[in-house]
Amino acid sequence: MLKLLGAGYRLFKARGFAAVLSAALKLLAGAVDSPTGIYLPPDQFFRDGPRIYRQHGFRALIGAALRQIAAVTDPMEGRDRNPINASVNQQATRYLYTYELTRIDGVVPSRRPANETDFALEVPFGFDVPPCRHEKVAAIIHAFYPEIVSELFNQLRNIPCRTDLFISTDTEEKRAEIVAHCAAWDRGSVDVRLCENRGRDIAPKLITFRDVYDRYEIFLHLHTKRSPHGGTPLSSWRLYLTENLIGSPEIARANLHLLEDPKIGIVFAQHLFDLRGILNWGYDYNHARALLARMGIALNKNLVLEFPSGSMFWGRSAAIRKLLDLNLQFSDFPVEAAQIDGTLAHAIERSILMIAEAHGYEWLKVVRRDLYPIPYTVLAVNGADDVVKHRLRVFQPCLARADWSVRPQDLAIIETRPILSYPSRNERPRLTLLTPTVNPGQIFGGVATALKIFNELADELGDAFDRRIVTTEADIAPEGYASFPDYRAQPFFQSTDEASRVLVDANDRTGGRLDLRADDLFLATAWWTANLAHELIADQKVFFGREPPLVYLIQDDEPHFYGWSSKYALAETAYHKGANTLAIVNSEELFETMTAKYAFRDASFIPYRLNTRIDQALAPLPRERRILIYGRPTVSRNTFEIICEALFRWQQNDPVTASRWRIISLGEEFDRRWTVPVQNMEIGGKTSLDDYADHLNRAAVGISLMVSPHPSYPPLEMAEAGVLAVTNKYECKDLSHRFPEIISIERVDPELLAEAIGAAVSDAEARRIGKIVPRRGARDLPSDASRLYSPQKIAGILRRDLSYGSADCHSHQ
Repeated sequence: MLKLLGAGYRLFKARGFAAVLSAALKLLAGAVDSPTGIYLPPDQFFRDGPRIYRQHGFRALIGAALRQIAAVTDPMEGRDRNPINASVNQQATRYLYTYELTRIDGVVPSRRPANETDFALEVPFGFDVPPCRHEKVAAIIHAFYPEIVSELFNQLRNIPCRTDLFISTDTEEKRAEIVAHCAAWDRGSVDVRLCENRGRDIAPKLITFRDVYDRYEIFLHLHTKRSPHGGTPLSSWRLYLTENLIGSPEIARANLHLLEDPKIGIVFAQHLFDLRGILNWGYDYNHARALLARMGIALNKNLVLEFPSGSMFWGRSAAIRKLLDLNLQFSDFPVEAAQIDGTLAHAIERSILMIAEAHGYEWLKVVRRDLYPIPYTVLAVNGADDVVKHRLRVFQPCLARADWSVRPQDLAIIETRPILSYPSRNERPRLTLLTPTVNPGQIFGGVATALKIFNELADELGDAFDRRIVTTEADIAPEGYASFPDYRAQPFFQSTDEASRVLVDANDRTGGRLDLRADDLFLATAWWTANLAHELIADQKVFFGREPPLVYLIQDDEPHFYGWSSKYALAETAYHKGANTLAIVNSEELFETMTAKYAFRDASFIPYRLNTRIDQALAPLPRERRILIYGRPTVSRNTFEIICEALFRWQQNDPVTASRWRIISLGEEFDRRWTVPVQNMEIGGKTSLDDYADHLNRAAVGISLMVSPHPSYPPLEMAEAGVLAVTNKYECKDLSHRFPEIISIERVDPELLAEAIGAAVSDAEARRIGKIVPRRGARDLPSDASRLYSPQKIAGILRRDLSYGSADCHSHQ
């Protein structure tokens, strides 16, 4: 108590009463629940509370609420203690969306960025743009209203390079009028063609002038738009679009400068503000879905709908190659009947950016500041660096997943909340570890092994590969960042992605996106991180046209953690995607089980080896009357309750002998009341490796159970240190084959375990107490040496895949 009061006083002096109150609430949460646990915001109590109660019990529910109140009381003590993500979360793109399937009138609603987070580059730029590098461009114009052509000519003269005109119309009379207007054009060639009056301006641009795109890298789409159906609000639409595209020499030069970036495929004007409320799929969704499917592009309503409304834009011919290669005909478009929606032409207009993205290209929006009523969404460009920086706000990929928290499974199974991605331009390969946590107090054997494997693979891949660690289930605390001094703390938000080693806190996924490179390689550590990685690899296929393999560190038969349930099915899903998985299985026993049940592209096993630090700390000391147990009440497969029940039965059966034995529980902190009425129990919690080795040096008996095919390391470590270890058999697992000091009970049963404890204690009393017991050597299990885990082998496979995949990645463009 005095120690707590002293700590409270120091905290009060350092950060005030709020910090003390918050710390007290966290201690209370730990007493009710456990020292570590989940958070439950008050406004989500009724939504998520029943799920937490069903899965974790009433104590966990109350502890979660207390822990979140602590976070709100003092963010540094709670969930918001990580300030890295706080500022960027405020900048995240927000979307307006309804999951309603159709409106009452049959219109399909769309996901659209909110007005306040829909950004565009300001034109003209605020710096001297270098001279235009393009020798020529094609201005492809559909002129249904030929009297407007001369007005367009005045603006077309602002283009700073040769501009060849390709103009279509639907009658000979209009053609003659247009030719007369073109007589004075001296900035390039002129080609006026007749076409059918079908498909509005879209069909003529794509069909009548299909041959033009092969001869020009850059084109400009225009038409003599009038929109008579829109009345006064749309009367200025055409002029608004052309002003933002070619309204002055400076504007035209700025837009062409953007297209000098080989990754930019489309440049278009920010939407006319009067239109923003009606930018939806209309009656075009099914047309668009069928069209995109012909190009191998999957559409669903959850994707963001963005497009050059009005179908005027600057473009790169290669960016629409998939569309041109469909060889559409005028007969594919309906006969003209003054339609204002629901046609193939409208579907193409809404699909053009998705088509460009499917080719590996990006797009940008531009606008004149005086023409748009939300000035803070108009991003000033005062230098080339501003284009690089602002691209991250303007370009929000249409083909990227946009849902981050509302899928039905995510409400009940929070581990599966998706990690949204953002296509990176960095071409360096990178190894990314997806792990629940990096906080020292939350790292147990599984995460420690994952970090070890990650470092081994990264070292083997060498300096040509960057490194990244992404946490998925716990906010990174200051001590977590301190554990990785060579890594930069990177917010969970799209970036220029330049650092070679980064640490990303993706626990709070609200609104952010993870940078995703074409050559990102993922190492998963659990079934949910494996499924998250598969989703990110699917994004790589969308963005870059390739699917690198997943390295999956399998540390148990995870579906059986949950019984027959949704989690069981989702966990098993991770194993059924083995065709592109390089499985590294932790232990020979688990390897036999998993490879018998599932097929992987490659599978290897990690043999048991005593931790180097423990190995060095083991010493020949006399054995004491200590029973060392691996006690983790929060991990159900370690059967803590059955261990306590068996200890209770043994003590009651042999009270005189039991009274002389200390029982020390290591693994995690928990409430002492969970062990009642077991006597002589001490809770050591999570201890250092040196302290753990000291216990191994002195203990005579150990208990560690695992209801799974994985052997679990504690009984093996105990036995190697000379401790009589009691554990259990499971399917093909029998650890007594490894060490004679291991007693394997046939099944996890309190009575069998109590008898085994009694036998081990009797043996220790007779032959071990007060004596030095030498270390034991593990017996090697029969196994295929070619399946032994090798960082060199895995790294070789990854390198070969990237070298083959790089050609596919480049052909994607």
